[in-house]
This record gives sequence, C-alpha cells and structure tokens, in this order.
Amino acid sequence: MGSECTVREVVDMIIELGLVDRSIPAESFEPDVLDEPLSYFGHTAQEAVLSLLSELEIRYWFDYKTFRGIHEADDDERLEWYREELQSIASCSRGVANITNVRLVENDADWRLQFDCNGETESWPVYPGDEDEAFEAGLVFATHLTGIPANSPERFCAVDPGDEDVNGEAVFGDPEALNRLGAHFGLTFTA
Repeated sequence: MGSECTVREVVDMIIELGLVDRSIPAESFEPDVLDEPLSYFGHTAQEAVLSLLSELEIRYWFDYKTFRGIHEADDDERLEWYREELQSIASCSRGVANITNVRLVENDADWRLQFDCNGETESWPVYPGDEDEAFEAGLVFATHLTGIPANSPERFCAVDPGDEDVNGEAVFGDPEALNRLGAHFGLTFTA
C-alpha cells in the first residue's frame, strides 16, 4: 500500500489491526474525508499516517511550544501544566493508562514529577524555575513517555522516522500491530 490509497483504506487497516474501535473513525472524520487520498493528511505517506493516528487519538505529541513559559509559573500552575500534559498522554491510551495523583515532590535540591499510573508510582525529574525548564521538561517527557505502564500488551511506542515538526511523540497500541501498519509506510514502532 502506498501514497495512492485512500484515507478509508488506511483507517480500515488500523481498525482491522485492532488499534482503534470501529466506532472511532465515525466520530473523528466527516464521511467525505474518508474518500480523500491519503495525501490529504500529509505530504508523505509517513506524515499522513502519523496525522491519522493523531486524529484517531492514539498518538501523543508535543512541540517546542508545549512547555514554553513553564519556568515562570508558580508551583500550583506548574503542577496543573504537568497534570494536563499527563492527562493528554492518558487520553491517547483509550483508558488503558489511568494517570492519577499527580504531584511535585521536592527532595533536597531535586524535584520529581510523581504520579500513579495503573496503581504504580512513576517519578520523573523536573527542574522548577530553571530557565531551561521548558527544554528539560520536553526531554523528560520524550525520554519517559514510552515507559508509562499500561498493564496490557498495548503500550506507548516510539516511532521511526519521527515527525520532524515535533519534539516528542509516541503512539499507543500493540507494538506488533503498529509495526504491521508501519511496514506499509516505512514506519517502525518500538516500545
């Protein structure tokens, strides 16, 4: 399958692979969009597939603007900022990754963003107030994203090649199913 296929053909493949429920595309797309060529979603087949996965809400991504200005936030605002980003990640898991109890914890000079995911406590380093906090937050999210426990065969997977316009991304699904999809478009997914 190449760039000449329609959006519907790729969406049908995504459904057949069990990556999304059959009802999701009807909720995500106007019917006429499904008959468009895949290039409707991107200049290359890889871009288009990643955009489709975003539209189907199983791809989390962030760019350089996501954490811009966080170093100027107070602790309550910063906590809410991180909480919202973690909830965006959880929403891409179709309810499989349940993120709760998000908190900022200071231990001497070190800070951690801690949260519970499916009952397991996760702890990521953060740098509140540091001028490079936005950059550091992006690195931390990009590095730790695929380690979020899902307690299922499905998980967040890094994608190669990644989207050049984003700083971090991961797609939620069974790595085997994602790679079967990716094989048609030159994409590889790793957990």
